[in-house]
Amino acid sequence: MFYFVILDDDTLCNINMNKSLEKIFNKYEMDAVVALNATEPREVIEYCSRNSSRNNIYLLDVDIKNSINGIDVAGIIREIDANAYIVFISAHPEYIMPSLKTKVFDYLIKPVAIETLAKCITSIHRDFLKINNKVTNFIAIKSGFNVYNLSEDEITYFEKYGHVLVVHTISGQIESSESLENIQNKIDKNKFFRCHKSYIVNILHISKIDFSNNIVYLKNGESCTVSKRCKKELKSICGII
Repeated sequence: MFYFVILDDDTLCNINMNKSLEKIFNKYEMDAVVALNATEPREVIEYCSRNSSRNNIYLLDVDIKNSINGIDVAGIIREIDANAYIVFISAHPEYIMPSLKTKVFDYLIKPVAIETLAKCITSIHRDFLKINNKVTNFIAIKSGFNVYNLSEDEITYFEKYGHVLVVHTISGQIESSESLENIQNKIDKNKFFRCHKSYIVNILHISKIDFSNNIVYLKNGESCTVSKRCKKELKSICGII
């Protein structure tokens, strides 16, 4: 999840930036939210102090009518959160050189077209995945006349129910005629585990394992059965001795 923070003392610019970000999130299906839309530097500094562990992206106006400007705010952010992404947005290109000392990711000149903003944000996303070595795989699931291209991360588990394959995701269920064996050939073996003849579970979504009753509980409250022969391997995968 990415958390965006906007700082601009122009309320209208703030509103427009918020709308543009929402459109970009939807278009590129980004797991992101605008966490703060601020007109005062103090609000941003307080947010940063409380939330430095998040994947934060700061969009800061440089020329703010305040005792400190956007570059000053960026310097404070950088002291608190060394990994934050900072993007300056300004009508003044002359501030580009002074901004470099804050390890800025980009400098966008107002007015910012949504295409320019989208290019910047998708570049940040690619940079984040590269640094953190996180590559999301997608699985094509055929359901009737439709084909769903699902991210592995959004799939909680696969369930074989009679002749129907039920794909459980964080946003709902999809029914398919595919077999679990075919699914096993598609998925990342480091993320998924076949814990039962009727279930393949996403390890990342496991919250608790009840080995006495052979049940795996997921973070969304759902559960799967674990076969006796799979218990030992599942313990090992989850780091349970």
